[in-house]
Amino acid sequence: MLKFKLSKEEFDALDDSQKAFYAEAGESYQFAIEGAPDVSGLEKKVNELLGEKKAEQEKRRLAEDEAKKAAEEQARKKGDLDTLEKSWAEKLSTREKELLAQIDERDSRLHTLLVDNVAQSLATKLAGDSAAVMTPHIKSRLIVEEGKTRIVDAEGKPSAATLDDLEKEFRNNKLFAPVVIGSKASGTGGIGSPTFASGGGKKWSDLTEAQRLKLFQEDREAFDRLAATQNQ
Repeated sequence: MLKFKLSKEEFDALDDSQKAFYAEAGESYQFAIEGAPDVSGLEKKVNELLGEKKAEQEKRRLAEDEAKKAAEEQARKKGDLDTLEKSWAEKLSTREKELLAQIDERDSRLHTLLVDNVAQSLATKLAGDSAAVMTPHIKSRLIVEEGKTRIVDAEGKPSAATLDDLEKEFRNNKLFAPVVIGSKASGTGGIGSPTFASGGGKKWSDLTEAQRLKLFQEDREAFDRLAATQNQ
């Protein structure tokens, strides 16, 4: 069967009787039919447009490659990298400080609400106007845990005690009998006058509860200075 269109190689392979049916059409050969439209010009135009499209795509690809290489080259410059890294480091540092400040503020509010206020309330209930002498002792037995007030033992270890248990403990502690409402006693039960009545540069942890109580009774200003060292 004769094809409508042949390449030059296909045309050369035909015998002379078959070649007579074809006419040259550009770089190929077309079956010559009387009255058939000449599509060689259209085909040429199509090929031309396809070539232009391919060239444009290649041009765009090269341009994108060049742009990518330029960006990579720019990024490799030490100065730009240092500036970029410094900028991000500053942003991260600023954000970290903001978050830490928020956490500190939250913890401070929780401590005030769940430790300071609770200790003050319990001390006032136990000692009335003398609450100041008991407040630091009670505070040392309270912590914030999972958003709640928790009781720790005298060594600061977690315990199962409740606020009611802590109240009973302090109410029954003979050291605080002179200031506890309803059980006030005279004197301090032979505690002895400490030689550091003025504080002597000692810290809260250096004194026993009995010594702190006597200091509160004898020198309120010295006691206040001592109480300020509780968290040191």
